[in-house]
Amino acid sequence: MIRIYDTYIEKIFKWGLVLSLAIMATLNFSNVISRYVIHASISFTEELTTNLFVYNTFFGAALGARRGAHLGLTILSELVDQKFSKWIIVLSSFTSSALFFVLVYFGYGMVKSQMKFGQTTAALGLPEWWFGLAIPTGAFVIGISFFIAGIEFLIKEGK
Repeated sequence: MIRIYDTYIEKIFKWGLVLSLAIMATLNFSNVISRYVIHASISFTEELTTNLFVYNTFFGAALGARRGAHLGLTILSELVDQKFSKWIIVLSSFTSSALFFVLVYFGYGMVKSQMKFGQTTAALGLPEWWFGLAIPTGAFVIGISFFIAGIEFLIKEGK
């Protein structure tokens, strides 16, 4: 599982993040040029940029969770013995993982609702669930990332 994550999923998220940021930068730059040259804004750029930002948030959070790059509150683990500190860190990883799996559940419900009611975006008329899908899929990968990080910490500290 860890090898599959490192080989495929992480690379997909990295390239998704790169592509998404490139699209956002191009759209925003085009919109700025449009406002100064023809004195009119490109209407769909704000909608697309905002929705891509949601994907970027989850892509980046998943990569950060896997690498242990998220900020943490260490006061409790610093106050206790080294042995207990290890278990607090592991518990924190697994609790974070569980929280994101709860988000997967509710995100899936949101996407189902968006599909059921046929919600579309205001400017482009795209199905809203295309962008809503960022929540359950991103939360799933973040949950897996925290779980793998907890397992790896257990293995590393067990030696």
